[in-house]
Amino acid sequence: MMITRRALALLALGTALVAPGLAQAAEKTIAFMRGGPDPYYQFGMNAAQAAADKLGVKLITYSANNDPTQELANVQDAITKGVDGILIYAVSLSSEKAAIAQAKKAGVPIFFQYGYDESILPDSAGIMQIDLFNFGQPVGEAIGKLLPEGEYATITGKLGRGDAEAFAQSFKNGMVKSGSKAVSVADLAADWDRQKAMDAASQILTAHPNVKAIYAANDDMAVGVAIAIDRAGKSGEILIGGNNGAPYGVELIEKGQMTLTGSNPPSIASVHALRLLLGVIDGSVKPGQFYYAPTQLITKDNLGDAIPWDAQPEMVAKWLEEPLPQGAAPPVPPAN
Repeated sequence: MMITRRALALLALGTALVAPGLAQAAEKTIAFMRGGPDPYYQFGMNAAQAAADKLGVKLITYSANNDPTQELANVQDAITKGVDGILIYAVSLSSEKAAIAQAKKAGVPIFFQYGYDESILPDSAGIMQIDLFNFGQPVGEAIGKLLPEGEYATITGKLGRGDAEAFAQSFKNGMVKSGSKAVSVADLAADWDRQKAMDAASQILTAHPNVKAIYAANDDMAVGVAIAIDRAGKSGEILIGGNNGAPYGVELIEKGQMTLTGSNPPSIASVHALRLLLGVIDGSVKPGQFYYAPTQLITKDNLGDAIPWDAQPEMVAKWLEEPLPQGAAPPVPPAN
């Protein structure tokens, strides 16, 4: 299994914390909150539910539908229902701060999956996310080794929040680190959207007919890129690198329509996040720590070892027996 060094450190260091016992976790009530309908959140919730069932924990689920006002209402409702903790994919930084204020006032620990900001970490039960600033680098390194020279392009997400920009730049950094002499000829934003990515890829293929690789900053956009390449009659001629390790991305790799993807599975991350929150509740885990979510580079050569988004009960049971992740120094933005 090709898992990053950080993920291995999280999962297997000898100094890792001991997991909360079944007796300690049983009869706790946790609110699991999704920021919206995105499948990523849904798969994370499903894995957390499977883990909660095995631990004897009651999980109450909510969705904010990408609405900060609804998210705050969900937090208030959970507090009113007397939950022991909140596990949340927040809508935005402002909504995170509002959620923390309400939870802190009620004395309810709140653990965030993504949305790290140094201003909220001390008052949180913890925060888990990938290293946004370097997440695309392994994909860039792998593509660069397959493309020692030529032209490549990047299609990233919605600009302005910082993650889309970081993914594209870290991919380019990986290309350079690989030793490739390939040059970037286009860098377009497609707002994380499959249709927009298909349109962007079509533009790139028209303007740069010699392009030999395209990076899509999530697997949904990679599907759009693959469709555009197929319609241009160039299937198999252009390398595609994606991000997320989504089921449809893995399927593209199986079919030979995508080269590889950098995976950050919501399943194992949500299971570990739930366990960490339970540890904060019972006092075995220190609150206010940052944790790196597990990541993995998936290619056709290790598909059988890919961590699934749709985790089966036996896989969840295995994760519950693993050492808890260790707190770590949060990622630092690269110097301008």
